[in-house]
Amino acid sequence: MAEYDVIVVGAGMAGMNAAAKAQTAGAKVAVIERDRVGGTCPIKGCIPTKALIRSAEVAHEARRGSDLGVNVGSVEVDFAAAVKRIRDIAAQGENGSRGWLESLDNLELIMGEASFSGPTTLIVGDQTLEAPKIILATGAEPRVIPIAGLDETPYLTSDDVVLRINELPPELLVIGAGPIGLELGQALSRLGSKVTIVEITDTLLPQAEPEAGETLAEALRDEGIELLLGAQIDKVASDGAERVMTVTTGGETTELRGTDILMGVGRGPAVSALNLEAAGVEYTPDGVAVNGTLKTSSSGIFAAGDVVGLPYGAFTHVARKMGQEVVQNVMNGADHEVDSDVGPRAIFTDPEVATIGMTEREAIEAGHKVSVGKAGFSGGKARAWGQERGFAKIVCEKDTRRILGATIVGYHGADLIHEIAVAMKAPGGLIDPVVDSFHIHPTLGERVADAAAQAAG
Repeated sequence: MAEYDVIVVGAGMAGMNAAAKAQTAGAKVAVIERDRVGGTCPIKGCIPTKALIRSAEVAHEARRGSDLGVNVGSVEVDFAAAVKRIRDIAAQGENGSRGWLESLDNLELIMGEASFSGPTTLIVGDQTLEAPKIILATGAEPRVIPIAGLDETPYLTSDDVVLRINELPPELLVIGAGPIGLELGQALSRLGSKVTIVEITDTLLPQAEPEAGETLAEALRDEGIELLLGAQIDKVASDGAERVMTVTTGGETTELRGTDILMGVGRGPAVSALNLEAAGVEYTPDGVAVNGTLKTSSSGIFAAGDVVGLPYGAFTHVARKMGQEVVQNVMNGADHEVDSDVGPRAIFTDPEVATIGMTEREAIEAGHKVSVGKAGFSGGKARAWGQERGFAKIVCEKDTRRILGATIVGYHGADLIHEIAVAMKAPGGLIDPVVDSFHIHPTLGERVADAAAQAAG
């Protein structure tokens, strides 16, 4: 039996940061990873999907080049070359992550599937590892919802799109209009797929500002993507080389046909192989249960990152923070509360949808007297760039001028939201610094300042 002070299960963003902090504090650390070092973000998620989106953006811009006086002729997509680039980028991320982790002192990286045999022991292949403190950081994997016929029908997940397929799906039926379904659906459409997105809710992004979903739906439909909203998927099946999806919308049942199905409903905790019952760790399909200090139901076992459910969000920046902060409690026996604020977040469609804090509806329902400012991306740089879509919307508390939340839907909206994030974190969280600061002309940031001025009154 190999003994350690701390065992970290999972070498993703949360696990790597936790392990680094623990070994810096003098602990003998083991990190167990069953797949590839680096986790979802550099290998399966954030970075490779954005590389795919970038290829799709270039193809889309080339096709509309004549609008800007640039004629490029027929645009041909070499999908195999695009995915090779994506996988090369993922390999760089993996190699960099592994090299950094292996360079740390007093830390051993163990490759293999981990399974609990008790609250302090883990089995990895023919090895038994023991530690008084264990951190679960196994991340998330594609979520699959139950649909009649799915077990007998081939389908893709987001992992398949960036890691496995080499040919562009000619006709793609996407299940789910969350971030994964929307981002990959639009990207593959721009690369040449005929895409239909099927979503059970009546609107896109129902938790966001209503204008956000409306603006994005219009943009996607303008690009030829079919959106089937308020739809219940009754069953799926294969008919030779085709995939058949039976869908009921508004009481009417129809059949959708395509060459491929993409399960795009999001990701869930990767815990199936851990045998958590043997360790006394409680969990649900939404994640491992933790308290505010990231302790699980089993003494000595903590969890951090995407494996944890709400109120912590499945975001890379959140996983990094959780991995760093959980070690304070692991190493020092402290009851340090880890803030569940997930900060800004974004969906990397075109236009991008970036949000922070409360929506106008949420602020009113919470009892705030609100002042709202909204500005569309028109004129100036937006017109020059051909990007007059979307808006910036800021919600303030009327009496205090404190920013409660913001939504930016537009070109590079995920970059623009940070001005609001910084203002919200500053003392008082006031709108005034945004209003009073000079904004370069012409920039898209001017529209954010316009919305701030309106919200300030």
